[in-house]
Amino acid sequence: MTGGDALRKAAVIVPVITIEGEPYLILTRRSRKLKSHPGQISFPGGIRDNGEELWETALREIEEEIGVDRDSVLFVHCLEMTETLVSRIEVHPFLALLSRRVFRLNKEEVEELIFVELSLFQRTKEEVIRLPSGEETIKYRLPGLVVWGATARIIAGSIDEILRKLSESGHINPFDED
Repeated sequence: MTGGDALRKAAVIVPVITIEGEPYLILTRRSRKLKSHPGQISFPGGIRDNGEELWETALREIEEEIGVDRDSVLFVHCLEMTETLVSRIEVHPFLALLSRRVFRLNKEEVEELIFVELSLFQRTKEEVIRLPSGEETIKYRLPGLVVWGATARIIAGSIDEILRKLSESGHINPFDED
């Protein structure tokens, strides 16, 4: 890449809802009809439009992909950026709480919503994957589901921060121990 080439930027929302007192991440399975990353597990999000702020991109995409009204998305925290290793896109994740559980899937982009208890990622050790390019990424092998690449790296790199920010915000208490 030459010095003048900038990576394309994307924004995703790392959406959390509470079910029976437990925090759950909402993941999507991308449509198998898509040219980019078909069938993969991801967070709602996409490529930034010219001049658009990244948070705006994330809000637009969560509305377009899974029908979540932006008024029900409560920003919590900016998480650490990662880069997709194959398509070379800079992905900026935003942790957010959803105040309503109303979803309308855009079937052209999203095949299904997947709700995963946050603690499952804490209990599951990530595995290293070596890509054909020689680069390494990670995956989580969950019951009936594999989460890998940028999505897995966002989760692995920020799970403790997610729990801390959710606790600080007063929306959950993930540290209830007997």
